[in-house]
Amino acid sequence: MRVLITNMRLARFSGSEVAAELVADGLRRAGHEPVVYAPALGDQAERMRVRGHIVADRLGAIPFRPDVIHAQHSSPAIMAMAAFPDVPVVHVCHSARFAQEAAIIHPQVRRYVAVDELCRQRCLADGAPRDRLSIVHNPVDLERFVQRPPLPAKPKRALLLTKTKEQRLAVLAACKARGIEVVELGPGVGRVSASIEEELPGFDIVFATARMALEAAAVGCAVVVADGRGMAGMLTSARWPEWRRQNLGAALLAHPVTAEGLGAALDDYDPDDARAVSSQVRTAADLEGYTQEMIALYRLAVDEGVTASASELALRNATLLEDWLPTPTDRPWRQLATEKRWIPDWERELLSIEARLEAAGEKQRVRLKRHIEALGGEMRERFDLLAAVARPAVRGDDDGG
Repeated sequence: MRVLITNMRLARFSGSEVAAELVADGLRRAGHEPVVYAPALGDQAERMRVRGHIVADRLGAIPFRPDVIHAQHSSPAIMAMAAFPDVPVVHVCHSARFAQEAAIIHPQVRRYVAVDELCRQRCLADGAPRDRLSIVHNPVDLERFVQRPPLPAKPKRALLLTKTKEQRLAVLAACKARGIEVVELGPGVGRVSASIEEELPGFDIVFATARMALEAAAVGCAVVVADGRGMAGMLTSARWPEWRRQNLGAALLAHPVTAEGLGAALDDYDPDDARAVSSQVRTAADLEGYTQEMIALYRLAVDEGVTASASELALRNATLLEDWLPTPTDRPWRQLATEKRWIPDWERELLSIEARLEAAGEKQRVRLKRHIEALGGEMRERFDLLAAVARPAVRGDDDGG
């Protein structure tokens, strides 16, 4: 089977990027032909190419017509759907929070996949049909993440593996009180590893959530599920079945992050139970099993095919473009642009102020309106300055630009 995998980028080894690479690895090992399309490529894409994967940042460079599209992220997924309008789509949601993870409601999308219960609820809220929505939990590549030797009786080294910063001081304080050395790694601290599987065996305890926590548990580290959003505590063999259903992620982070709370989690350290958790993870989360689950969904989508008429597809495509191409309206494209910081800081601030105006009292409205006027004046001054600088060059330009 030929599978086109989409993602916003393939460069930084972030959650969805690693997920796209995992899908491609699993499919190749199972004898299928994956290709990854991402508009933004980087070191991760190059590493995949060296290993024999086909990666493209232009749909025109895809060397074959795919049998199915494994869609991650709305924007590149919609682009791929436009390029291959007769190819069925399996849409995968990795987050209940971000605009780019919204379920695409379109006749071409035959199946929907959520990685946990929170994402499932988000897909239903977006309008995904309940009878076409499945939960397929995230996997671990057990060929990469090998089991470490048994943990020591007392932990000596901890790894803070994170995309956030808010929990740093609490983690450091809790570990310092127990004589545990801490190493920090991840986008939240500006140090990213392309080979995390080589780092993990050197640590006894890992502070992480979601995919990072899953990989650490598979290796055999004791895992404290926590990040800047909140904490759940120490992952144990008794907690694994329920926490797995929540992807070791946001739905579990019910407690505030404090040094005292993290200290209590550290005091639950149990080398034997961490080994039991590792065995559970390696049994339930193997990449091979995940790949077979996804292939079964691909086959269902392919067997059904895309049955909508050309005119119906055209109208639904137009609806997607109305939502995802920039316009003056407040539609999904704007939320995505704000999340990705594609909207300039001053415009984001104006949008924030406008939202605050609606909920403000009369005195607050006056102050906020003055702030808006000041921002507007600043932008006019910048525009006038740029125009003055550019004017001589424009006079000598013949191309009408």
